[in-house]
Amino acid sequence: MLITKETKLKIVKMHLEEGVTLRELSEQFHIHPSNIKYYVDLYRKHGENVFVNEGKPRVYSREYKLKAIKRYINGDESIRKIAVDLGLTDHTVLKDWINKYKKDGESAIQTTNGRKNYLLHEERQDKIASDELKERIKYLEAENEHLKKSYSLILERNRQSKKK
Repeated sequence: MLITKETKLKIVKMHLEEGVTLRELSEQFHIHPSNIKYYVDLYRKHGENVFVNEGKPRVYSREYKLKAIKRYINGDESIRKIAVDLGLTDHTVLKDWINKYKKDGESAIQTTNGRKNYLLHEERQDKIASDELKERIKYLEAENEHLKKSYSLILERNRQSKKK
């Protein structure tokens, strides 16, 4: 289940400000307590801004990814610690980079957009429907223009035939 950044922020605030326990939050939101701890650590290190969608996807450069991967491979740091330092709202992003690096080598690591592009099922369905409707509107507008031009040509021919 995909958890939005807004929900993650809500969970953190419930824990820190309202004193709701990790176990209660885990049961309420169906999230493992270690993930909630991760969100809390992120909040403590980076503040609320790490959970706020700016409206555009984050771009992770190749160099940025390689630096993070090397920190894990060369050091004593855990994936979660590095991910918190980098401000990744999901530590599995870094885990994916590391797995790709181990499997396919350094050349497989490329600059990509962040996971913000992933949509919830309902949002994806709405976007698909919206895109289909936009295409349909564009088609109908073109058809409408064609019919208008055809109609004006027919009227013009009728006027010319009446003059003869």
